[in-house]
Amino acid sequence: MNDQPVDPMEVLAVPSNPVAPRPAFAADLRTRMLRELGLGTADDVPTIDLPPRRPTTMTTPTSSPSTDATTATADVPDHQFGTVTPYLAVSGAAAALDFYREAFGAVEHFRVEGDDGRIGHADFTIGPARFYLSDEYPEVGVTSPTTAGATTVALHLEVDDVDAVYARAVAVGATALNEPADQAHGARHGTLVDPFGHRWMLSQQLESVDLDEYNARLREEGAWTATSPDTGAGAPGPAVQATPAHGGIWTAIAAADAPALISFLVDVIGFERQIVVEDGGAVVHSQLRWPEGGVVQVATVARPDSVYSDRPVGVASTYVITTDPEAVYRRCVAAGVEIVDTPRATEYDPEGLVFGMRDAEGNLWSFGTYAGEG
Repeated sequence: MNDQPVDPMEVLAVPSNPVAPRPAFAADLRTRMLRELGLGTADDVPTIDLPPRRPTTMTTPTSSPSTDATTATADVPDHQFGTVTPYLAVSGAAAALDFYREAFGAVEHFRVEGDDGRIGHADFTIGPARFYLSDEYPEVGVTSPTTAGATTVALHLEVDDVDAVYARAVAVGATALNEPADQAHGARHGTLVDPFGHRWMLSQQLESVDLDEYNARLREEGAWTATSPDTGAGAPGPAVQATPAHGGIWTAIAAADAPALISFLVDVIGFERQIVVEDGGAVVHSQLRWPEGGVVQVATVARPDSVYSDRPVGVASTYVITTDPEAVYRRCVAAGVEIVDTPRATEYDPEGLVFGMRDAEGNLWSFGTYAGEG
């Protein structure tokens, strides 16, 4: 009989195997350590310090301007009313900014940091396409795809060379979903997910295709039909014009009832229906243009053999820039739309106005005059 006392901690102990940290966490931690040590960051991007407990309030920059003119706050591009600007929430904003620079050639213009180390707002561009970005703020409902476990929005980015950009993004940490391939509408597409959970549809326009040709190609591929509000299904219509390289971003939303959401966005909110492609009652592609600039895509969720539709509904959040948010607000109230944020001025845009609403699918929409600090 063994009379040696038994150590319960040894009985319960399990082998200690080292676990590599998430790349986003490691990059964010490295950036913060460099900054605390006064060694700068990867790009030495100017920062804006914030007062305590107000992590989203913008103040006068306290850091020295970078010697690199491409990152100075004075070089923020002019803002235009009526554009749709994607506002990305990520887990590890500093690391995400590094990734977008390496993968897509993004240029960061400035960032706003709180006393807790989180980035409350960052402004960057990829070519002429503009983006906002922040860390997660779950205390006010701002969560990232990493926390949600999925994303309902795809970012459609026009590039010069889709194969090269796709390969570079995968090389620095993106997950490949669909390799670049030519599409019936005249573009070459490749789809990937960045390390922070956001889905990107990289596109290179190769040719202009009118609706007749588009429909002919669709018939060869299956039962899809492209329609235009001016011409109807299959009728001669305007060409799907090739867009300039790096021509912009389209927000893509998956919906349980895509036709109903499209009708709501057109009839109540004021979007213009450009094109809707259906397959057996399911919407596989649509283009809804905001009259003041920008495009939103709505498609049916959970379509067979479609990686783009394999995502939850009702968790998208889209900010639409408009010169007249009050007019949109009145239309929403008249239609009985759920208002989640009544019209108000903000500290960062005291002369402007913004309000928020929730559509029937659960997606959040903000309409405001704020187009960034230029």
